Amino acid sequence: MRLTTRLHKHTIILLGAAALSTLVFVFKLQGLPNLQFVAFSTLISFYLIWAIFYHHVDKSLKLEVVLEYILTALLALVILYGVLL
Repeated sequence: MRLTTRLHKHTIILLGAAALSTLVFVFKLQGLPNLQFVAFSTLISFYLIWAIFYHHVDKSLKLEVVLEYILTALLALVILYGVLL
């Protein structure tokens, strides 16, 4: 079962709103790299949960997909840690 266009649009809007609000927090938290890292970590966690949910609803969730998203999230965290802290 493929996601309906309406549900797809809503999930993209939700993810975009989360990313935009994270960027707002990061700009407001300039000079506080620990809190910026927490804000980005929260977004990455949300993205990971969203991706698993999306593929579950789309009936395309496989172990390889989950591992890919986990490794991508970990890579993003390592890069952000190196840049911010």
